[in-house]
Amino acid sequence: MLRQGEQVEDDGPASTAPSARLRTGIRTFRRDERGSIAILFGLTSFIVMALVGGAVDYGRAVTARDQMQNAVDAAVLAAARVWQTEKDLDLAEQKAIEYYNNNKPKGVDSSINSFQPDTSRNTITLSATATLYAPFLSAAAMLAKSMRGESSGKVEYTIGADAQALLAAGGNGDSNLEIAMMLDVTGSMSGSKIDDLKDAAKDLVDIVVWDDQSEYTSRVALIPFADAVNLGSTSLVNDVRGQVDTDCTKNSPCTSFSTGSPAQYFKFRNASGDRETWKASSYCVTERTGANWDTDAAPDVAANKVAPLYSSSSSSSCGFMTIKTSDLEVNTIQPLSNDKTMLKRRIGKLSEAGSTAGQMGTAWAWYMLSPNWSYLWPSANRPVAYHTEKTEKIAILMTDGEYNTGHCKGIVAEDSGSGSGSNSDHINCDAENGSSNSQAQQLCTAMKTNTGITVYTVGFALGGNQTAINTLRNCASDETKFYNAKDGDELRMAFRDIALQVAKLRLSH
Repeated sequence: MLRQGEQVEDDGPASTAPSARLRTGIRTFRRDERGSIAILFGLTSFIVMALVGGAVDYGRAVTARDQMQNAVDAAVLAAARVWQTEKDLDLAEQKAIEYYNNNKPKGVDSSINSFQPDTSRNTITLSATATLYAPFLSAAAMLAKSMRGESSGKVEYTIGADAQALLAAGGNGDSNLEIAMMLDVTGSMSGSKIDDLKDAAKDLVDIVVWDDQSEYTSRVALIPFADAVNLGSTSLVNDVRGQVDTDCTKNSPCTSFSTGSPAQYFKFRNASGDRETWKASSYCVTERTGANWDTDAAPDVAANKVAPLYSSSSSSSCGFMTIKTSDLEVNTIQPLSNDKTMLKRRIGKLSEAGSTAGQMGTAWAWYMLSPNWSYLWPSANRPVAYHTEKTEKIAILMTDGEYNTGHCKGIVAEDSGSGSGSNSDHINCDAENGSSNSQAQQLCTAMKTNTGITVYTVGFALGGNQTAINTLRNCASDETKFYNAKDGDELRMAFRDIALQVAKLRLSH
């Protein structure tokens, strides 16, 4: 109860005291908010830095992975090329490791961890892995773990790359391949030269003939040649050659030498005018004459038959070319085949002798690829039609010298070689189709026209023989397909290069 005149301290309205307390609380909260924002800012900055740093680390990993892939691609192609040319898988693996180590990303712990050849599919698969340190993520992880009182550890990416190389015929592995290989077995190929040729030709067969022929085929034909072409079969000779003289009284300059009918031995005037005795070969033939001599017209009518070869006094001889009746694989033609073992066996039997009738080797290389001649061969050996989809036709013409042997009436012509009139083995008339060189070039031009055949030519130890060089250069489909090998090593390299052009490596994935 208040007394009169007594004063009471005025604290204002009843709500004033709580308001003061509120202001004090707000000031306190403001001080607390500054601390919370600092914490929130720190946490946000940590997250942003982790995200940005992680993106940087990931970008480095992606770049390293791309570099690894490029290195693996290069390594597997290098390994496959060694496998093709050297037939040595251990050496191929060493080459893969060498290529990868030279091209892998710098500063990255990376190596090849798998090398897998598959001989049945003609592939090599290569894999590599790498461990890449992530510095930004490692720092973030270290901070996060330290806040939880845990021991820190570094963050690493494990990345990998793989590739597979496939031996792909025709450039993409989706085409058939037909190759006719003309091989010089003349006398000038003696010594180490014939062995160099055998090695080079076997290399090519190994590269271009693959094992799995179920979908697309790759086949090779062989045409050894000297002063004649050895067909290796009397029945085949009878199918393709023209009529052998049977009455020499009607076919000058021939006169019968043997008794009986038909005559088997014949006397021809040689280059000096004397008469020499020959007999028609049962195994070998010479060039075609007549209007279609420079075409691939089928030898199914008399006008298109090839000429016989009259040779010494034995039907088992083949001019000066080596022939063995006890082994008819020696120096005989072989139509298209994918039997790699047989092809290399025949190549291994090549034997040198005789002069150089390159026009006949050229013609028979064409005949082996021509659908017009296909009826002569078993079905597995027949070439397909020109311009057949997904089929490449390749002719490889190899010689070690100038073409110098033409024929007249099935005997070496007077103007062949030296053209000396004293040559008893030359008939007394000139080559009916012109010189051997001019015939070969005319055949090459015709073979390359509207057939789709690609012609490669290989000279071997030609030296300064410009005539031989010009013939081969003109026969090739273009300048890049002419090779002038100076020695055995270069011959082998030329055949390998051709093989790798027509049977290219590619990355299958």
